[in-house]
Parts: sequence; C-alpha cells; structure tokens
Amino acid sequence: MNKPTDTDGSADPSVFADASQLANGDAPMVELVGVSKFFGDFAALTNINLKVARQEVLVVIGPSGSGKSTMIRCVNRLETHDVGRIVVDGIELSDDVRNIQAIRRETGMVFQQFNLYPHLTVLDNITLSPRLVRGQTRAAAEAKAMELLERVQIPEQAHKRPGQLSGGQQQRVAIARSLAMEPKLMLFDEPTSALDPEMINEVLEVMTDLAREGMTMVVVTHEMNFARQVADRVVFMASGEVVEVGTPEHFFTNPSEPRTQAFLSQIL
Repeated sequence: MNKPTDTDGSADPSVFADASQLANGDAPMVELVGVSKFFGDFAALTNINLKVARQEVLVVIGPSGSGKSTMIRCVNRLETHDVGRIVVDGIELSDDVRNIQAIRRETGMVFQQFNLYPHLTVLDNITLSPRLVRGQTRAAAEAKAMELLERVQIPEQAHKRPGQLSGGQQQRVAIARSLAMEPKLMLFDEPTSALDPEMINEVLEVMTDLAREGMTMVVVTHEMNFARQVADRVVFMASGEVVEVGTPEHFFTNPSEPRTQAFLSQIL
C-alpha cells in the first residue's frame, strides 16, 4: 500500500494517494466527478469529487446519514447518481445496461447484512455466480471456492447452510463469494456493523489481508483502528459532502476541518 506523498499528510479530494501514479499516467480505478444524488428534495450527495488509485485502500467515515453508503452504492449502480460522472476501471456508469453489467462483473460488494441464500450451502452460495455469470464448470467453481474458504479460514464450513454459522463466519462467506468473481475492486458497506464485538476482528483480519495483497478497496466503516492501520487515505463525510481527505496520520493527529475535529472528539 502506498501512502500519500504530501508533506503535511493531507490530500485534496481530487488527487491520488500516490502521486507517482499520476506521473506514470495510470488511470484511477474509480473516479467521481461532481457527483450529486437526490431523494426528492433531499440532497444525499453534493458535488463529490474523488479518485481511488489502483491498489489503494480508501476508508470512508462520518456520522450516520452523511452519505457514505449512498456514495459507494452509486459506484456499482445500486443507487443512480443524478449529477456528475462516475468512471470505474475506464467504464463510465450510465443508463447503458452493458456498462452497468461490465462494472458489476469487476466489482465485489460486501454489505452490513450477509445476504446469503439461506437454502444453499456455503459452497453453493460461493459458486453460484461464477457458474451462472462467468460460465465456470461446477468442478472449477468448487475448487476455487474451497481455495477462498481456506483464505478466509473456514474451509470446514463448506457444506453447512448459513443459518448454522456465526455472524462472523457468514460475513467471511460473503467476502469469499465476492472474491469468487475475481473482482478488481471491492466495496465494503459497514461490513462489521451487524456483528457481535467478538466477531469483528475475524472479519477485519480478512479485509486487512486483502489490502496487503493489493486489492483496491473502498471501505465504509466505524472501525477507527482499521482506518489507522490499513487505509492509504481516510475520507470524512458529513451532510452528503466530502469534508476532509488525508492520510491516517494527518487525519487522526492533525485534522484541519472543525467538523472532522468534532466528530473525532466524540468517537476517539
């Protein structure tokens, strides 16, 4: 993971975490330009400008209702943005179904709730999409699924159904299911918020391993230790706006915006 090169640790929302990527001409994995989203008269997002570099871990924090989840849901078109542009791996999100499908094929998403099929085994939950979407044979899909279950440290759960697993185990299955599609980008929407405290670390460990392996990740979370230790950049959002962006060092030791300071004083 590459940290920003700004001398004070801060970063403008429009720049990469690693300035060398700009010099090398690398395109961002994700780019949001002037993105706004409305629910009726309510502005859920207002003029969001962000770039996520390849292999960057971007952690998004902020109070409830700040637009964090709405923003990442817009990235894979679970929500439709009303103004601005969103480009993922060079493909612009539009009403063209082909573009939406292309982006979703390369984007994994893990939600607060596990969203596993309760009537299917863990193995079947993981292999369903690779077989239906990517056309993998059952044998190939199951071999890959077992590799992923080893990776998230629950291979012994392969033939159980979700209801037989703990919350932490179910979330690890959800991560394995997303990884089975071999995504270039992983989105996490508060993946530990529905877990009991003793189960949180086992999920964060899997996410930390993914970051170390170079997965591009956008993570909405309230886990500040994860943000400190794993993030390349931290984004603070409030009232549908990006208020401040910086390295973890800048963010947790010398935030510049009063709203950021007030938020951190309440949770740290």
